[in-house]
Amino acid sequence: MEAMNDLDFTLHCRIRFFAHRRSSVPNLNSGNYRPHLQVKGQSDYLGVCFVDGEEVVFDQAVQCSVLPLYETVDYSALTEGVSFFVLEGNKIVGEGIVDEVFRHRRR
Repeated sequence: MEAMNDLDFTLHCRIRFFAHRRSSVPNLNSGNYRPHLQVKGQSDYLGVCFVDGEEVVFDQAVQCSVLPLYETVDYSALTEGVSFFVLEGNKIVGEGIVDEVFRHRRR
């Protein structure tokens, strides 16, 4: 699997946030929500930034777009169809699945 650490991609995902793990819904559109994703069955924390998404309703899947944050991190485990957890610190606050990895064109 080719390392994906060039930051030239966007993940299109479906995410479900757990009502019993957060006191308020996150804003997925501001670019200020920056949790980690952790592929189920793996231990790596993958820093991301949510840049676009539907309004969050607890315990219901919503569509969103996510950007990677760190050039030194290998994001190659985040492939289409992969399930992951959303973590704030070491607390799992949601889960999701990657629907599409959109590669940006290099200029």
